[in-house]
Amino acid sequence: MSHTQDGSELLTGPGAGGLLRSAVGNSGGVLHSWQLDHVDHRPGRSTKALYRTMVSWPELDGPQAPAREELFGASAHIGEREKNLYVAEQTLVMTDGDINVRVWRYPHDPWLPMLPQVCYPDIVGRTLRDLGAPLGTDPSVPIAIDVVSYRPGRRAVLRASQGDHAFFLKVMQPHRSGEIVDRHHRLLAAGVPVPEVIAHHNGLVVLAELPGRPLARAVIDEGVDACRAEDLVALADRLPASMYTLPLRPPWTDSVEFYAGIVSSSVPSLGPRLDALVRAIREGLTALEQRMDMGPHDVVHGDFYEAQVFVENGKVVGLLDIDTVGPGRRADDLACLLAHLSVLADYGNAGRIDRAMQERVEESINTWHEMFIERVDPTELALRSAGVVLSLATGPHRQQEASWEAATEAIVRVAEEWVTAARRAEQHRRDAAAAEDRRTAPSAGTPPQQPVPPTQGPTGVRQAPAPGSAPTGQQPAPQQIQQPQQQVQQQARLRPSVAPQQSMSAPAQQSAPVQSGPPHSAPPQFGPPQSGPPHSAPPQFGPPQSTSRQTGAPHGAPQNPSTPWEQSAPPAFSAPLEHTGPPPPRSAPPPRNPPAAQPVPPLDPSPGQQHPSRGPLDDGDDDSPTQERRIDSIQPG
Repeated sequence: MSHTQDGSELLTGPGAGGLLRSAVGNSGGVLHSWQLDHVDHRPGRSTKALYRTMVSWPELDGPQAPAREELFGASAHIGEREKNLYVAEQTLVMTDGDINVRVWRYPHDPWLPMLPQVCYPDIVGRTLRDLGAPLGTDPSVPIAIDVVSYRPGRRAVLRASQGDHAFFLKVMQPHRSGEIVDRHHRLLAAGVPVPEVIAHHNGLVVLAELPGRPLARAVIDEGVDACRAEDLVALADRLPASMYTLPLRPPWTDSVEFYAGIVSSSVPSLGPRLDALVRAIREGLTALEQRMDMGPHDVVHGDFYEAQVFVENGKVVGLLDIDTVGPGRRADDLACLLAHLSVLADYGNAGRIDRAMQERVEESINTWHEMFIERVDPTELALRSAGVVLSLATGPHRQQEASWEAATEAIVRVAEEWVTAARRAEQHRRDAAAAEDRRTAPSAGTPPQQPVPPTQGPTGVRQAPAPGSAPTGQQPAPQQIQQPQQQVQQQARLRPSVAPQQSMSAPAQQSAPVQSGPPHSAPPQFGPPQSGPPHSAPPQFGPPQSTSRQTGAPHGAPQNPSTPWEQSAPPAFSAPLEHTGPPPPRSAPPPRNPPAAQPVPPLDPSPGQQHPSRGPLDDGDDDSPTQERRIDSIQPG
């Protein structure tokens, strides 16, 4: 076997075919072809991989039976124990003394014991009846199973339908399901429109179908008419203060080094840009901490983006995936949504969505951002968005997309543009503060006024709670959302554009000096640059431009005080290395000739459907940017 620190070379390199061929052969099958479908890489620790194969089983189906498509999973561990392993009987373990490789045949995932009970149409009906939740009224109507997503060892989501009735089956590691059910019950009691829990058992939660359709689809079709920004913020604000006692939801920016490490391990040529990006985010947040309270003053969703929100007739009607609800900062939820939308909008530059779709997404970002920066600090919003985008850059390699190196670079570029937007937002804030200081400067002999302490938390909704205490007070109604720091924030409505990419090799242009403007100056728009004063032009894709600005200092600060994160700029892009090829696993004997699952179109990158998605960090594991999508034509073994 290959001796790597985390098994990634073994499970993704050319030699993986031999492993897979051996595993299938040991089970009485013949491997005809294989392709790497999904990689879950934790550098230096472990690797999980999913493979799409063509296999025949002569002993089971006869020597002339055609090959059929099946999925195999493999997990490689070095120097750490496999946690939460529940069912290992139908897995095969290989070792060379240094590295252990565990291989299984879908759906017999050893971490998800309930997955085989919901993958077969003839079995899922019995499973639901045993749980007291029959799907339909006519047992003669066949049950269709659609696999919405599957992340090996982590979770799976399936849709079971019978006639007009449908349930969503959420499969997870058994130790997590009780907590998830409790959160659903608490949120439903508080009036949050999450799915009703129909039944649950030992790592399986059966959920009712939400009304409406995902915002991801609606924003592609309708743009800003899909829903109002105020309703999106109000939905997050409806999360009850009682959930503040749950474990802290770390912001995505807490793990930027981790995500950068994953990306640089797959595309080493991006390393210098990733280092600069991480440094800029870290230094930018450090600078923010010096001027504002950055504590977790809100209850947040933790993974708030367009695939999790359901809308109908322009109204928000549902919210999915509440596994990560807990204390945090509202800027993280809003940044998560903007980050996902900015990656979706950038798909237009690669031809993955058409121009009309791209324009509708761009308009939505611009319009919703206008309201978001009245609620949270615009510099923080941009920096948090950059961190979320960076986490999404792990997705193309994880999902083995076509041209995944170029797709990864494009997402890194979007993250860089958010950092550029944060720098400009901070510059505008400082220019506005300097202008206000000049306007209100006391005449000679007039004693300076003492500063008045703030009367509310940094998000403008609740009083900042004392350390260790929960936020108090009622959640604001949608029409009562307060808007702090308007004079400063409305001057800094900056975010990255999704205009066609500029040449990466073009020399950086000197940017014009930033001029302070009126509080209601027009924000930069997504798309081609528009004429107007320098502060109203949108930042463009490509390397951040070098700055040569006379900065206005806030009151009491030295003139021209640029911080390191404002000075640093990521280096230009160099061509990525070629992909090294796919891998193979090892499998357990097939139990029987399975019925084929219903074919399902892939979720990514078809427009308007779910693209990058994430879940919580669990016991130190990366349970994050999963890029979960539908798996078409799965045949469970």
